[in-house]
Amino acid sequence: MLRARQYCDKGERAHWDVRNLLTKWGLPYHEREQIIVALIEQDLLNESRYASAFVNDKFRFNKWGVKKIEQALKAKGVSTRNISDALKRIDPEEYLKSVEEIIQKRLEREAKLPEFQRVQKVARYLISRGYDSSIVWKCLNHND
Repeated sequence: MLRARQYCDKGERAHWDVRNLLTKWGLPYHEREQIIVALIEQDLLNESRYASAFVNDKFRFNKWGVKKIEQALKAKGVSTRNISDALKRIDPEEYLKSVEEIIQKRLEREAKLPEFQRVQKVARYLISRGYDSSIVWKCLNHND
């Protein structure tokens, strides 16, 4: 239990992460679940708080789009409600600003390519980062 507490103290953790760690340590199912319940009761494990921190970090520092963040949280087993609540905290203006900043940087980086290829490459990059294609194309067309 102490090792699990220390693990959760270091940062926000998803239930999935803790469950996998406890499994890796070789604990039986019943003990794993008891530890997870105890961590939740002690507020060391909070899915809503984890989702908010994850969204904030991935958007601000990794420049991920909403779709990629949502997929990553789903892969961690976070509930749909917690995902949508956390994603609502992203300011729409800041989101668009982020898209436009990435577009500018990537267009400059691909300056040697013909215009059509350059725009296509930037669009593919942003879409692969989880940004919605309609927003990407709207911003790219606005930049022309």
